[in-house]
Amino acid sequence: MKCSRSIFYLKSIIIFLLFCGYRPVERKPNILLIISEDHGQHLSCYGDSVIQTPHLDALADEGVLFYNAYVTQSVCSPSRSSILSGLYPHQNGHLGLATHGYHYVGAVENIYRILKREGYRTGMIGKLHVNPESDFPIDYHPIKDSNFEKRSLKRYSEYARDFINASDAPFFLMVNFPDAHWPFQAQVEQRPLKTVSPDDISVFPYIGWDNKTIRTYVANIYNCILRLDQCIGELVQMLTESGKEDNTLVIYLSDHGDQMARGKYDVYEASNRIPFIVKWPGETQRGMVSESLVSTVDIVPTILDALDLEKSDAMTGSSLLPLLKNPNHRFRKYLFTEKNCDYKESYFPRRAVRDHRFKLIYTLLSDRTNPLATSYLSDLSNPVFMGGPKRKELIGSPDIIKKMYDDWERPAQIQLYDLQNDPWEYNNVSEDPRFLKEKERLFRALKQWQKDTDDPLRFPDKLKLLTIEHDTISTSSNKKNWNYPSYLYGQKGENSRGY
Repeated sequence: MKCSRSIFYLKSIIIFLLFCGYRPVERKPNILLIISEDHGQHLSCYGDSVIQTPHLDALADEGVLFYNAYVTQSVCSPSRSSILSGLYPHQNGHLGLATHGYHYVGAVENIYRILKREGYRTGMIGKLHVNPESDFPIDYHPIKDSNFEKRSLKRYSEYARDFINASDAPFFLMVNFPDAHWPFQAQVEQRPLKTVSPDDISVFPYIGWDNKTIRTYVANIYNCILRLDQCIGELVQMLTESGKEDNTLVIYLSDHGDQMARGKYDVYEASNRIPFIVKWPGETQRGMVSESLVSTVDIVPTILDALDLEKSDAMTGSSLLPLLKNPNHRFRKYLFTEKNCDYKESYFPRRAVRDHRFKLIYTLLSDRTNPLATSYLSDLSNPVFMGGPKRKELIGSPDIIKKMYDDWERPAQIQLYDLQNDPWEYNNVSEDPRFLKEKERLFRALKQWQKDTDDPLRFPDKLKLLTIEHDTISTSSNKKNWNYPSYLYGQKGENSRGY
């Protein structure tokens, strides 16, 4: 009788507390952010039939795969600057590569600082490649180099295990794998065990050309991705063995597209469209595909939303959590990308906007040729710019391919593509009167976005100053002392921060 009465009282207390709004204290979720390098959606979970990527496929089967996911700028440092801040590069000032001295301008908040204030242990494995490094309170950073030679990759999961198992405090860990960055090695330390040969593949369709060199590069990009998939499998297995998987939000993406012609360093689909998978046990639909237009500026807002934290008014992205529960949730109408400086020799600023069918590219210096395209097409190109046809090879090519490469090297100020019928942007239809309304609508949306995000390059005088600085600095000089923070953002003394 006493036992029954005690159970009755206990139930009554629980009901009373629930009625009053009491909830048990929930553990803060751990965050595992996995980033690979320089490749598009060449995974079997995205429908690529050349290779099988079972570990990334398993991640997609347990979470949500985003089909239309984009980086903000298709080169490493600016892309990562957005991933870590929730801002476009033109907002945070990181207009180009950290190795060339570009950097955050002013007081830019980043996810490491935010989570550190929230009591998280913070870790990073692999390169940061965002300036200044002092802005990032990273507790554990055992591998800091880029490791483009792809050696000792098993260390990544071993270091991750040590960090994750070191404490019961919530953690934020960013793991940066080097594949598939140039050089494209077929095999390193017997990874992958079975390699893809040039005879096994078809050249990526956005290149529009096929030769021995391109086929070798494409085959080895696939080999890089096979090696990457194995590494991610080891990392996820380690997370499972830690017992913390069920309380960990896992985000996986590539930092931008392939380093091939019309890929990395530009604003085409092959430049900015990436694989992007999110898994949060108990919070995400399993094995779902979302076709919503999502951007890497959405990553920080998503993490903050998972922690029930408000994003700052400065952040332009949106939380993806509604899409994790309902992949068909109405998300955004327009998706924006940009190209700024990258590095001195590739200076050719552009902006792009797309909706679910059409894409508009706006070239800010349409009186110039695209230096990156010229590098790829030149018979004297550096080997890293040989992932496309040479000028002499194009002489006998189909007219549509000639026109495609001419539009890349000497683009009109406005280009328009019908992605539904032309997914790899072969045919610029900006002068087709049938698409005049779409062209005008997208251009208005782009101009409004530039205004809303305070894009400094929407002002001709500021664009002119940035162009003069890039035109006059010597290639052999120290590129780390830029003056753009002053005339673009009104920040004094930013050119002497000494990276």
